[in-house]
Amino acid sequence: MKTHILFSGLLILSACAEDPIGQYPVDSRPPQPITNYEVINFSGGSTITYELPDETDLLYVKTQFVLPNGEKQDIRASVFSNVITVKGFARSQEYILNLVTVDRSRNESEPLEVKIHPENAVIYDLIESIHPTVARGGFKVSWENEVRENVVVTFLKKNDEGKFELIESFYTSEAQAQRAIRGQEDKPTTFAVFARDMYNNYTDTTEFTLTPLFETKLDKSKFMEMPRWPSFSLHSWGKSTLDVIWDGVEVAGAVAGQVYYIQAYSDGVTTAYFTMDLGVKAQLSRFRMWGRSDYYFRLHNPYDFYLMGTNDQSVALNAASTDADWGGPMINCISYRPSGLDSSQEATADDLAYAQAGEEFEFTGDEPAVRYIRFRVRRAWGGSIGLHVAELSFWGEPITE
Repeated sequence: MKTHILFSGLLILSACAEDPIGQYPVDSRPPQPITNYEVINFSGGSTITYELPDETDLLYVKTQFVLPNGEKQDIRASVFSNVITVKGFARSQEYILNLVTVDRSRNESEPLEVKIHPENAVIYDLIESIHPTVARGGFKVSWENEVRENVVVTFLKKNDEGKFELIESFYTSEAQAQRAIRGQEDKPTTFAVFARDMYNNYTDTTEFTLTPLFETKLDKSKFMEMPRWPSFSLHSWGKSTLDVIWDGVEVAGAVAGQVYYIQAYSDGVTTAYFTMDLGVKAQLSRFRMWGRSDYYFRLHNPYDFYLMGTNDQSVALNAASTDADWGGPMINCISYRPSGLDSSQEATADDLAYAQAGEEFEFTGDEPAVRYIRFRVRRAWGGSIGLHVAELSFWGEPITE
């Protein structure tokens, strides 16, 4: 270490060795190794319990090893613990670890060989649980990850040149995940999927071929607002016209005027609703909803709600028309939260990714083709009587008459 001191016009230089961190060595006698160890194997790793030697200056137990992906690991457990856990292994097989005790004088014991046999990493069971099914505009998949490890599930598509290109990657730790891959043409296509864990272990790539069903995204420029129930009070934080929910701003709400916001109502109306014209009669296949982004899974974001449809313009124009006039619910929806937490708890990374992508709901295909939609909320996430929505998108097959 060098020190530069300016004193009375003189520059004085001094040099000294770097100071060691921690206690200076007081002896050169190595500690004894651990004893009576037991190994518990799990997916991708092992836990080793042991007895520490009777050493007054013992500092920690360590093991150093290389993962199958080539990454070096240095794992240490303090003297206040008798457990060391190693993770990051891929396929189930036997590995040998050397466990060493270290004292405060930095003396190390003779290494003790410990054999471990981790179970397969989570990604291998996960990839085997994926069974794609045909859907409108693509396909649907689900997978299991019971230990809730952080994983990335990636889907590819073979292009016209015979090369695979990325479609979408999902970053998740959900125990039971469901996803849909959309935007695909209705022709036979070869897709593929692989999974990766946080230790950069990869599964093999699994190919599958299917033909997505036809659908198209409805043109939002044709959407129009229908009359609102006069007793609905719109909150000043929202926009006063319904066109805000088809303006293309999906992750919205942190800034005033980005959401449609019904605050309160009276005159015997017990649930909030709004009515819209799709601009075209369509056999609907699905829709996607984005809630207010600064209140995901809270406050007035819809939790239990339903959509009704009609082709009768007089029913749609009448803000006082009843559910019976509309023919009852066309689709019943319950909002899903990946973490399973209630509205009083902060959103997790999985929750945020899911909400920001828009929550998707599918029609069965047996519903009649309709032009007018009424969106009615039974209960919001916060148990309130209000309603706020940031964006809606619809897909289906327009009917030409």
